[in-house]
Amino acid sequence: MKIQNTAGLQGVIPSSDKDRNSVGSTEFQKLLENRLRSIAEAGKVAAGNAVEQAAPAPGLKLEGLDLTETALRSLEDFEAALDNPAIKGSDLEPYVASLEEETSGLLAIREQLPADDPLAGLVDRVAAVTFLESAKYRRGDYST
Repeated sequence: MKIQNTAGLQGVIPSSDKDRNSVGSTEFQKLLENRLRSIAEAGKVAAGNAVEQAAPAPGLKLEGLDLTETALRSLEDFEAALDNPAIKGSDLEPYVASLEEETSGLLAIREQLPADDPLAGLVDRVAAVTFLESAKYRRGDYST
């Protein structure tokens, strides 16, 4: 028997639905795409304008530092709660809700800072960690 026309019959291994539809990975992907888009737009504006932008208000920087410190304390509290065997996975909800709120606040501050501001890099890193920890909880990594 002669087999013909096999060009379109290449073996394709479908990925599992769990890998493609993970809630945490889609949320992170959206957040990353929004961040990259805003950075690209900021670069276009900076390249198109010869006028220098004014430095952010000192109040904004203080607010950013304050929120960053608060987020770091929340991460420490969350870590302590994870290390405590008496605390169940479902009891971590208040910690995670706090981390999610702080992530939103950090991203709002970051939007107002210039791309070359040293605080912007710090805010980005802390926001990434707070988002990651809350996403891990939502995905079920800490359930008992």
